Amino acid sequence: MKENMLILILKDLNLTEYESRALVTLFKFSELDAPSISRNSEIPKTRIYDVLNKLKEKGFVLEVYKSPKTFKVLNPNEIFKNLLSVKQKDFTNLSNKVDDILSTTNWNAELNNSQEKILQVNNLKDYNRFLAQEFQSAQKEIFAFTHLDERIDSLKGITSNKNLNVKILTKPMSMVHKLPKNFSVQENNHSMDAFIIDKKKIIMALNNLETPKKTYHLTVLENNTSLVNALLNHFDEYWKK
Repeated sequence: MKENMLILILKDLNLTEYESRALVTLFKFSELDAPSISRNSEIPKTRIYDVLNKLKEKGFVLEVYKSPKTFKVLNPNEIFKNLLSVKQKDFTNLSNKVDDILSTTNWNAELNNSQEKILQVNNLKDYNRFLAQEFQSAQKEIFAFTHLDERIDSLKGITSNKNLNVKILTKPMSMVHKLPKNFSVQENNHSMDAFIIDKKKIIMALNNLETPKKTYHLTVLENNTSLVNALLNHFDEYWKK
């Protein structure tokens, strides 16, 4: 069991399957000839010398010239430190590349340029994730017809934005949600799940979300002034009740 775990860790540290098996075998025996390493690690004889030469190049194994020639493993602690160091450098380089991409790409602009008007999600968790992404683009205000109990996760990413005015008409809730002062909430029976962002973008569910389905559909409409005004008027009527 321990040997299998070591092999998995070495593979995670970018060694091949055979390199990992050979090293674990040498951890156990310290020094062996190539046929013995092949037999104990279940590496084919046709591959064993190639594998051992790769480990020599990496500085993990020494070749001992005697009869028969053997291979000796170096300090396992140093081997793991070396592999971790390389892995950390790879991760740092990758992280820097990602930072460069994030700093030079306007993701909101890229996403908002999409011509897709009808979207499909497989579950309500994905629906909430999509809403959370869209809410991040809000500059001034969000008006919502929804059920706060079910949408609370989608709103968590904007609760720290004190410059955003959020007004929510929610179906009667079964729990109390702690929200910042710039969030206004009223309970009211309605049948919609719709959001108006900055009086420009509408996101509206096209299904009854209370009924479980295999897929859910929603529409995203931008710069539809007549529909925005109609929804806002409808919102004001409910809000005054």
